Amino acid sequence: MYKVLIIDDEPIIRKGLTSIMNWGQLQCEICGEAADGVMGEELILKMKPDIVLTDIRMPKADGLTMIRRVKELSPHSKIIILTGYRDFDYAQEAIKLGAFDYLLKPTKIEELTEVIKRTVQQLDSEKKRDEEVYRFKALYEKNIPLLKEKLLYNLLYGLYLNDEDIESQMEHLNLTIDEFVMGIIDNESSEEKDGYALQLYQFGIISTLEEVLSGEFSFIYTALNNRWLLFVAKPVADEPLDIEKLHGKLSYLQEMIENCFSFTVSIAISTLGRGYKDLPIKFRECKNALEHRFYLGGNTIISYSDLNSFFNVKDHTNLELQQRNLIDQIKTGNKEIVEETVESIGNYIRELKADDRAYIKSFYLSTLSAINTIRSTLISNQNENKSLGLTSLYPMIESCENIMDLNDILKEAARKAAESVNTYNNKNMKLLLKSAVEYLEKHYNEPITLNDVAEKLYISTYYLSRMFKKELNKNFVDYLNEIRINRAKELLLDVRYKTYEVADAIGISDPHYFSKLFKKYVGMTPTEYKDSQKLV
Repeated sequence: MYKVLIIDDEPIIRKGLTSIMNWGQLQCEICGEAADGVMGEELILKMKPDIVLTDIRMPKADGLTMIRRVKELSPHSKIIILTGYRDFDYAQEAIKLGAFDYLLKPTKIEELTEVIKRTVQQLDSEKKRDEEVYRFKALYEKNIPLLKEKLLYNLLYGLYLNDEDIESQMEHLNLTIDEFVMGIIDNESSEEKDGYALQLYQFGIISTLEEVLSGEFSFIYTALNNRWLLFVAKPVADEPLDIEKLHGKLSYLQEMIENCFSFTVSIAISTLGRGYKDLPIKFRECKNALEHRFYLGGNTIISYSDLNSFFNVKDHTNLELQQRNLIDQIKTGNKEIVEETVESIGNYIRELKADDRAYIKSFYLSTLSAINTIRSTLISNQNENKSLGLTSLYPMIESCENIMDLNDILKEAARKAAESVNTYNNKNMKLLLKSAVEYLEKHYNEPITLNDVAEKLYISTYYLSRMFKKELNKNFVDYLNEIRINRAKELLLDVRYKTYEVADAIGISDPHYFSKLFKKYVGMTPTEYKDSQKLV
């Protein structure tokens, strides 16, 4: 039922309107009466009527002012003017100010009934519209996460019209991307999973990510495929993004996923980005970093900033997607994947059934040229003066008469280049590890930490820790302790040193902790070790 308020200074008019009209049949009910504009305003404020039947010439109120006040106090109310004032200009102004209709006294019941019906129809229409707006607003708000995901996906792949369009969408979604770090979480489960199981895995990763990062980092994410979940993280408050803290959170995320869901994930992290225009760049950084899991193994966190120790060359050529993919695979040094990629290129070109032989040969020549650039950069980085060995392949490409032969030439060149990159990367990785070990050998007697060594080598603690596990099959702490314990064994054989002096000499200030540590690695206490050596 719609509420109707009657404002008129004539009691007989108010009584007549109340009793003569069949308000119930019109879906209305009288909610109040007022004899002047002041009382009318009070009732409007209190009752918020849907329909206001009012005169415009009453004590204590000017008619037009009255209409303005009604629209201020109850904007949704429909105002029906019922007056004996016959000035057309006055009526016209009242309609402009928002009056729904203007009736002159005396008014026939049928005429007033018709106006009320139209008013109710208008109210019904607005109510339905408001309900639809509310429903769509609720649906919109419910789908904001999905809309953010879609926008993020479009930004990653450049699927948008212009900056104005993007900024408008971001404003509507209450999304700001200023300083951020991007990451890709890769589900490493090797089991064959159906679509439902893969969705459960993805849901598990998302739920864990939300639990781990919420509170200290705000983030948006999007699923890129069945295995990859991409996220963009930034600090909750207006403060610098703490990369180390984020790494710690992501390391904890890996543990939770492995413990709770029994599968592992590797996470690739970009360098710092600023603004949505950096998103595609940081996306490429993440993909590049993830490819280097080939060296560090699974269940790892790989920062793009750590790839300086690996071979890396910028490819400025504007080549086709298949070619860029091959070059990227060569840069990882994984020759098995490189060979598979070359096979895919050959199959793709055969499926094209292109008649332009010159174009196809040009494609292979430009691909060889890009591979030659990689080999040239490798030789330059290693300060070697070797023949590139690929220039002789150019005439062979020119003389080839079929795609199979072209592909065989490309496969051999790509495989050799991948082997060279592999050798380079492993060599540099070993050089970094050698530097770390040499530093420990010199500084083992200091209160040294993993972070100290990582800072000296300009790499992250996660990367350094992973190198120790992969190359030496032990963690950083164990390796440092073994150096210290071996030195302690030598010092304990010198009768001039007491146990606490030996502990201090190898960088352990607590003698009791030293004894426990010594027994853990040697199987006996320092004193027992001394006694055992006397008997030898």
